[in-house]
Amino acid sequence: MYKILEKKEIAMRNTWYKVHAPHVARKVQPGQFVIIRAFENGERIPLTPVMWDREDGWIVLVVFTRGRTTMRMAAELKEGDEILNIAGPLGNPVPMKKFGKILAIGAYTGIVEVFPIAKAWQELGNDVTTLNVTFEPMVVLKEELEGAVSRHIVEPVPIDPNLDFPANMRNVTKRLTEKVHEMLEKEGFDLVFMVGPAGDQRAVFNVVKEFGVPMKVDLHPIMVDGTGMCGACRVTVGGEVKFACIDGPEFDAYQVAWDELIARSGYYTDLEAKAMQEYMKALQGGGQ
Repeated sequence: MYKILEKKEIAMRNTWYKVHAPHVARKVQPGQFVIIRAFENGERIPLTPVMWDREDGWIVLVVFTRGRTTMRMAAELKEGDEILNIAGPLGNPVPMKKFGKILAIGAYTGIVEVFPIAKAWQELGNDVTTLNVTFEPMVVLKEELEGAVSRHIVEPVPIDPNLDFPANMRNVTKRLTEKVHEMLEKEGFDLVFMVGPAGDQRAVFNVVKEFGVPMKVDLHPIMVDGTGMCGACRVTVGGEVKFACIDGPEFDAYQVAWDELIARSGYYTDLEAKAMQEYMKALQGGGQ
């Protein structure tokens, strides 16, 4: 099992876990992920190592609380506890080469996955600008990114209490696309890279393609086993079926079948909501 060396809340619904996982720390590369199972009766979820130390054998995971498992982790796990399973590293590392001037975008907590990639690209000699557009209380890794890349831009969007959550999210998408358009008009970039919800990735891609700039995206379809056996994370890229876990997670934004990806990502929304309700009810009743 994998001991939690440090746990802290670093922003609203964002928890930092420093975990002893030597086999992952020894081999992980920017762009790869792990599959964790935190509890004996829990599901498997994909997470991205944000930082790691190969000698000391630890990795850092920044986990956004959005479903039953991540809520349970935030509520029940403490420093000194152990995560049951961590499988990985999985997926393909992001190509490490000189692209030139790069705009690396993280919508919401997508910036967590951008961090190790952008840092490595900068160290390789690229001129990297990172952009994080998210709700004001959810800004993470600001200081870390400011010290890792040429320029880090944060566009915090206030949460309007008079609007429902989908409307507030549309405000984030609007600010995100406006900012990307503004930056591409003023500056010449050799590559745009983005991590975030598929709907926001498509919205940004629609802006980027107006300028003809190459764009890569990390895709996050539903994932179960993470090794290509289940087929749950299939995506259509360039007219061919790919698995995000073994063929990605990075793909050419110009080749992604966005409508299909977005439709599939919402298949289990009702079941996810039900699981959350059941867990909240169990907490209120003193069970699990």
